[in-house]
Amino acid sequence: MLAVAVLFVAWQAAASAHWLADGFVPSLADIWLATLHLVRTGEIGLNLIATLRAGAWGLAAGILTGVPLGLTMALLPVFDRIVTPVVRCTYALPKTTLIPLLVLWFGVGGATNVIVIAITAALPLIVYSLRGAREVPRVLLWSARSLGTSRAGLLWRVVLPAALPQILTGVRVALGFTLLVAISCEMIVANQGIGKLIGQYGDQGSYDYLFAALFVTTVVAYALDASLRWSTGVLLRWHESGQRVQRGRRHG
Repeated sequence: MLAVAVLFVAWQAAASAHWLADGFVPSLADIWLATLHLVRTGEIGLNLIATLRAGAWGLAAGILTGVPLGLTMALLPVFDRIVTPVVRCTYALPKTTLIPLLVLWFGVGGATNVIVIAITAALPLIVYSLRGAREVPRVLLWSARSLGTSRAGLLWRVVLPAALPQILTGVRVALGFTLLVAISCEMIVANQGIGKLIGQYGDQGSYDYLFAALFVTTVVAYALDASLRWSTGVLLRWHESGQRVQRGRRHG
């Protein structure tokens, strides 16, 4: 927080001394006034809700798709050999390049954004779920099998809990990609959203309002990431990674 405060003080001092390009880099005071206006009119709230709604639907679809795929790939080598080439090719593809094709199929609107977000979120979840399942100690699997655990029970009672730390790491990575892709999609094709708002104010040359939208988005993204880290610490109370998160929060 001290580093951020120093950055803001230096920014405001440079703007007041006219060291920054007038009009292109507004002062923090102008950005604050623009933020208050966007909040009072409700413009920032409506567009932020639209972005978060699309991001939530896309991230949920990515989790429901990526986690089962990753776990199945770890348990079934044949399925892994079939899916892995597809995942590798898709991972390297910039996801926003899919937008023109998806617009032809689903039209301009929320469905296109949600599908692009879902694909983007699913890929890291597949990778982290696969890695987490493969790192399950073999002794746990052998012990469960020797006690008569079925294949389904092995998945739900052994593999999934043991892979949960890696899966939650994948969710955190997917969350960052979700916000990035959601805003990028809205800049290209959307009727509302933070990306649409940023692009609109950039075209108008209203850079104080543009920075205001960026700052609000940054604060919300930080809050979402902090909430996810807190949830991870709660869900993984029994695991060393969750204990590290809780210790870091107490010391912080």
